[in-house]
Amino acid sequence: MLSARNIIRWITALMAVLGAAAGFCMWPGPDLPHNGVRCFTIKAEQYAYHPSRIVVRRGDEVRLRLASRDVVHGLYMEGQDLNAYIYPGRLLFNLGRGTAGAGYAPAEEMVFQADRCGKYRYRCSVTCGTLHPFMQGELIVEPNYPFRAGIGAAAGILLAGFFLMATGKRTPPEDGTRRLDLLRAAPPIDWLARRRWLPFALYVPGLALFVLFIIAGFWGSPIGNRNIVITFVWILWWFLLITVLLPFGARIWCMACPFPFFGEWFQRRRLIGVRPDARIMWRGYKKWPVRLSNIWVQNILFLGLCTISAILVTRPVTTAAVLLGLVLTATVLAAVFRQRSFCNYLCPVSGFLSLYSMAAVVEVRARDAAVCRSCRSKSCAAGGPSGWGCPWGCHPGRLERNNYCGMCMECIKTCPNGNMTINLRPFCADTRIKGTDEAFKALIMVTVALVYSVTLLGTWGTVKAWANISEVGDWQGFLIYAGIIWIASLLIFPGIWFSACAAGRRLAGSHGVDVKTLFRRYAFLLVPLGLTAWAAFSFPLIMVNWSYILATASDPLGWGWNLFGTANTAWKPLYPGLMVYIQIPLLLLGLAFSLKRGYAIAASLWEDRKAAMLSLAPAAIVCTVVVMAFIKLFAG
Repeated sequence: MLSARNIIRWITALMAVLGAAAGFCMWPGPDLPHNGVRCFTIKAEQYAYHPSRIVVRRGDEVRLRLASRDVVHGLYMEGQDLNAYIYPGRLLFNLGRGTAGAGYAPAEEMVFQADRCGKYRYRCSVTCGTLHPFMQGELIVEPNYPFRAGIGAAAGILLAGFFLMATGKRTPPEDGTRRLDLLRAAPPIDWLARRRWLPFALYVPGLALFVLFIIAGFWGSPIGNRNIVITFVWILWWFLLITVLLPFGARIWCMACPFPFFGEWFQRRRLIGVRPDARIMWRGYKKWPVRLSNIWVQNILFLGLCTISAILVTRPVTTAAVLLGLVLTATVLAAVFRQRSFCNYLCPVSGFLSLYSMAAVVEVRARDAAVCRSCRSKSCAAGGPSGWGCPWGCHPGRLERNNYCGMCMECIKTCPNGNMTINLRPFCADTRIKGTDEAFKALIMVTVALVYSVTLLGTWGTVKAWANISEVGDWQGFLIYAGIIWIASLLIFPGIWFSACAAGRRLAGSHGVDVKTLFRRYAFLLVPLGLTAWAAFSFPLIMVNWSYILATASDPLGWGWNLFGTANTAWKPLYPGLMVYIQIPLLLLGLAFSLKRGYAIAASLWEDRKAAMLSLAPAAIVCTVVVMAFIKLFAG
């Protein structure tokens, strides 16, 4: 129950947020002509429109003349449901409503009334090449209230957050104490978690899809939106991973991931059952080198994949080659090193799963730590008659964080005392980033999310050309693009973060807390912020490209099949006008959780409330600026 004082505090904080949002909405917009008619000529070429951004007033009549400089392009105008097919060398284009192609007629202009404020995109609706799904321009209808309200709300959350810090408890709980034992509350989940066949039942469909993806990548259509490996991996899987599996299931994906399957089968010599020598089966394998027992290699590999992201997410053969390479690497390493060494220290996906699983609302933990301390068999770690030891090399009874728990449920099956369980817990309950490698992963993920938003969701054709090295061949531009990714991820943003932490320490006074400790501990602020930023990035992918998923489900290789009757699904974005109303609240939610957990961390380092708030202030301001940058990209 909230006390009257707390109700007043929260109402005051809410008023600060709403007041700041309203205040920003009152800002005067750009100085635009008042004649009520705006005329533009838009020229399309791979993979950009010129101009890529047009600004009008609400109520203006907009007239667009369209032309193509190279191949056939489309222009679908969000908010108006108008679509044009633009042909090179022709002044006329085919214009109609919707994207199915029926009822289209030649036209010289696309004419509509800009009757709703905000940001709308015009997108290419005709497959024109590899980066076709990311070819877009922007129509800004002023006053752009969603953008202004989002910027104001971010500033308001910063102010409201510090107001709540100043008036709340002096020592807030760092990770919360509320837990719900899911295995006791839901017996069917307990029954399922104890089945030996559960991982294998998840592997089978995953492996079948993996084989299909490899075949499709090497022998299917080279056009990404017509090949199942692109639409299912980089649109459907990525969206589900970021928005569902990670926040609600922690590293549950690792239980179904096909990468370690063959290597683990080689080590165990079993698909489902347990070997009698499960406790000593690792004696023939080497331990992973201590110097490499961190996620630095994962960070570097992840940045390497991000550098070729424009190729990776659009070229089926590249995606298939990377997937196959990861499986082969995991299998070879499993023949030398014990347990899931590849997953722990090399897999580029595992690194950000480890980081963002800290925010998940579930955890595998011991019910009673005293029972684990008194247990002599340690079967959860070493294995026993009813299960393997932890494949991740953890001691499950001592787990305090989600980072290296693969949610495989082996400890639940193996524990002789029935002491391991799955808990439901508050969002972002883990707050302890322990190493500089983990802190850099948080910084890298936010930086790359910004870069991806500019490259794939932005309107800048030059950036797309730089990233699209295999088609454009601009090596100078590609080196600039790669340099921006690496320097921003490893130097610029970490330097800004280090400076913010140094400023916070100076403001608060050291009291035995050094800058390196603050750098690591406050890096957790970037976990909820980064996760929600990636979710905000992912929603447009699914909302714009959902029809490609349906089409390739029926025609996975682009060979003209129609297995389920959906191969000819017409492309049309799904409620595109709602995108910013999903993205902005997600970003604001991430900022709110960053500030809330940030103060809990600060209060654990400084006993004095004022010192804790001062130490947090610079990092909190950086987080707010980052959120504003995302809001600018998505809605401004």
